[in-house]
Amino acid sequence: MTNNIGTNPNLTIHQANDYHGLPLLDGHAPYIREYLDGIHRTIFSALSEYPRTFAARVDLHLPEFAFPIDSAVISRFTASFNSQIRADQTRKSKRNKRTHPCRVRYVWVKEKGTAIQSHYHLLLLFNHDCYHCLGDFGAGEGNLAAKVKRAWARAIGYDVIDIGGLVHFPKNGSYRVITNAPSYSHDLQQLFKRVSYFAKVRTKCSGDRTRSFGCSRN
Repeated sequence: MTNNIGTNPNLTIHQANDYHGLPLLDGHAPYIREYLDGIHRTIFSALSEYPRTFAARVDLHLPEFAFPIDSAVISRFTASFNSQIRADQTRKSKRNKRTHPCRVRYVWVKEKGTAIQSHYHLLLLFNHDCYHCLGDFGAGEGNLAAKVKRAWARAIGYDVIDIGGLVHFPKNGSYRVITNAPSYSHDLQQLFKRVSYFAKVRTKCSGDRTRSFGCSRN
């Protein structure tokens, strides 16, 4: 049926407790079908290119009294993050270290709870043969966690040392999905179930899909 979420009449409600046979997170229905489809498509695109995929959840917060920032902030974040990944690959290659291709895929959703500012939930997907963990969350450089913090600082125009708790790495937020592993089905289900939270109707900022949700196109 057609759903009137915000000003977007093109989004449809999904009430079932699974999507294409994959479980959804309990207690958060109804969901937005188009968002579930984007999540599903992005995860399977990653697995198609990289049968060994590493996925990581990140929460990105705007400063409490920041000027209004639209979804272009996510474009700036992904541009900075991808630039750092390319630079990392180049450095490794110059040092004659073995490198693997790594197209970073992402899913993001913008939400507004009781806080003054909106926040973003983000899923990043990597070639596991290239990156397999975020590393020390407190690190200032060198690992994926540091790259995430630096990219968000650049996106919002802050120095990385000033972003404080604006980048949050959720507990148990890393997943490894290996297509030929005995645990593949379980690991895939756990990842999709966790990220299905992005698609819940509640707390969305608006009905404008281009501003509230985004994912990789390939």
